[in-house]
Amino acid sequence: MKDLQASIHFLAQSELYHTEKPYALRYTGEKEIAQTNIQLEKHDDIPIHDIRGRERDFSLEKNGFTISKMSSRMFYRDFSDPERVNAIYLHEVATHLKDMLGARHVQIYEHMIRKRHPDFPISTGKEYQYDQPTSQAHIDTTPSSIEALVARLNGDQAEGMQKHHLQCINVWKPLRGPLQDWPLAVCDAASVDADNLVVSDKVYPDFATENVQVHRDARQRWYYLSGQQPDELLVFRQTDSKRKGMGGGGCPHSSFRNPLAGDDELPRESIEARAIVYYGDCDHGPLHD
Repeated sequence: MKDLQASIHFLAQSELYHTEKPYALRYTGEKEIAQTNIQLEKHDDIPIHDIRGRERDFSLEKNGFTISKMSSRMFYRDFSDPERVNAIYLHEVATHLKDMLGARHVQIYEHMIRKRHPDFPISTGKEYQYDQPTSQAHIDTTPSSIEALVARLNGDQAEGMQKHHLQCINVWKPLRGPLQDWPLAVCDAASVDADNLVVSDKVYPDFATENVQVHRDARQRWYYLSGQQPDELLVFRQTDSKRKGMGGGGCPHSSFRNPLAGDDELPRESIEARAIVYYGDCDHGPLHD
């Protein structure tokens, strides 16, 4: 195992957020409107524990994350072809999640490929690079955002789908391995106090949604998988309709600069897919299953 200490940015403790919701514009707004009001604090001493060799000790139910193996028909070069990503990889992920979780349906609503460029800044919320890793602790979405998304994606069928248990799940993996450069760390959801979670707006030119910012708490337990390979999926929960409270049982996460990585490591390339997982027997729209 390769436990280490690394830097992660957290939402600063500020009186501002008692009266003003954190937000970040994902576009260039009017000059009189600040790009973001999110104030971050960099913590350089975050213990991040390696789960290599004890992967089976962690589960979605208990910790909010797990490691799962998945073989794929995709080669590294295939991820440069959006049509193959949609037609093959996302279908593979949806089928894998369905079998792994015993779900009725899986609906992948978003995916993104990130290829770290050494000349671009790592995103900390102030300078936003959509295709670059972020060193900011966050949860991708909120229960209310997923409710709205289910309605938007499924129209008249949404009401029936929302009567049953559903989850929002993130599936993350490197495109090549073993990954050393800027791996992903996840925080054990059981170690997260709701008082340290703050709902934030992400504002795009034509719509707005929410994610969750995270205050640092010494009780938080952070983990990563050293030398992660492309067939090793990091699967983690973002919301769960059975889990009430601020974060909906979500698992905070962040990339981090690996102090054990050599200078000659290839820059990180990764793909994540975000899925809504349905457990109820109901009609559904166009799903990846």
